[in-house]
Amino acid sequence: MKVLLTGGTGFIGSYVLMQLVKQGHDVTVLARNAQKVSAFTTMKNVEVLEVPMTDFEGTKQALQGKDACIHVALNYNDESGYEMLMNDTAPSVFLASEAAKAGVKHFIYTSSTAALDNIYSLPDPFVNSAAQDVISAQTKQDPQSYYGATKAAVENFLLAIGSQTDMRVNIIRPGYTFGNPVVEGAYTQPDSRFKDIVQAAVSGEKLELIKHDGTQFLWGGDIAKIYTAVLEGNMQKKVYFGLSNQFTSWEFIAREAIKQSKSSSELIITDLGWNEKPILFDVSDIEKDFGFSFSPHPHIEEHVAYYINLLT
Repeated sequence: MKVLLTGGTGFIGSYVLMQLVKQGHDVTVLARNAQKVSAFTTMKNVEVLEVPMTDFEGTKQALQGKDACIHVALNYNDESGYEMLMNDTAPSVFLASEAAKAGVKHFIYTSSTAALDNIYSLPDPFVNSAAQDVISAQTKQDPQSYYGATKAAVENFLLAIGSQTDMRVNIIRPGYTFGNPVVEGAYTQPDSRFKDIVQAAVSGEKLELIKHDGTQFLWGGDIAKIYTAVLEGNMQKKVYFGLSNQFTSWEFIAREAIKQSKSSSELIITDLGWNEKPILFDVSDIEKDFGFSFSPHPHIEEHVAYYINLLT
């Protein structure tokens, strides 16, 4: 297929790009900086265009002749609702609307578990045993942040576009996605906690963490497999969580960093009363539809080793 990919020079987007190329697709990447990952500019079957999401004429032209559009880019600005609307929500809705007009057959949107960030605003959600234990794709959206609001809003606009046009639309909600740079010069996840933990271990510093704090970490290569499976499938208006099948704590990652670096760091785990049975997102649909059941642990070991090598 001829695929338009936004955000292909970012972290998740770079993994999606490599998987698309591996699967034999021709990919046009829209990027704010076409030289951000120079290796992509010389790859076969890849074209990188310097077209930011707010360049509406440029995005319209880039959509022409494409079979599918995968929208990963995020123009993040959480300072005000209006700025988030203008910088991310509106360009995303414009892209999907113009994709349908251009005859694009399939649009895949990168949302986030943050579209349901209200689950973390319940009274003591990690302590209260009455809190909802499993979050499904049907869980009501009640955003508590502008980031959650833009993701929820674009999801709903996209579902409406899928109802009003012949374009198939599907949604992927990543959680904490991690991984080494997919090629030389590419990036890791923007969140610094992996690196900070390894840095402390390498330096022999105290590591202070909260008991039962963690998430359903997913390796970038695995989430890329979800994107290509959705792209090559025939589903319509489906929402998938891009997460592993198991909860992993930051304590587990810290212990791995201490073990691999042979560190003398003291690990201090503070018990705030968080429930050992965590809030989980339901990933049964990616297993039912694609046969995917991902464990992050081998890749966590690799990622810790990457930072140890980087920092020593």
